[in-house]
Amino acid sequence: MFKHYLFIITLLLSMPTYAHEGGHGDIVLKDHQAISVAYSIIQQFTQLDPGLGFGKLDNSWNKLPEAAKRVHRKHHDYFIIAFTNNDKTLYVLMSVSGDVYDANMTGDFEGLKQ
Repeated sequence: MFKHYLFIITLLLSMPTYAHEGGHGDIVLKDHQAISVAYSIIQQFTQLDPGLGFGKLDNSWNKLPEAAKRVHRKHHDYFIIAFTNNDKTLYVLMSVSGDVYDANMTGDFEGLKQ
């Protein structure tokens, strides 16, 4: 179990944050950038069970068509990106600057501002 948490922490710390060139803080990702960042995360979930309750994803998640990737919800503080594969949908919660926080198969994340 500890390996799973260590993996998640390592994964989250290694994710890129997109900073403004002028050094004035983080910028908001465009939709296609958010999808790309989140997709790189789920591809890593095909290598190891992230310990988030859905287990290790099979390799078919590595080759999703563009139509299977979408912004499910967008808020000024976060994105929820959805990926659909064989009647299953995986949702990734991330900040607007590219930090990935959580993932699940329900799309419901506690404590989010609406």
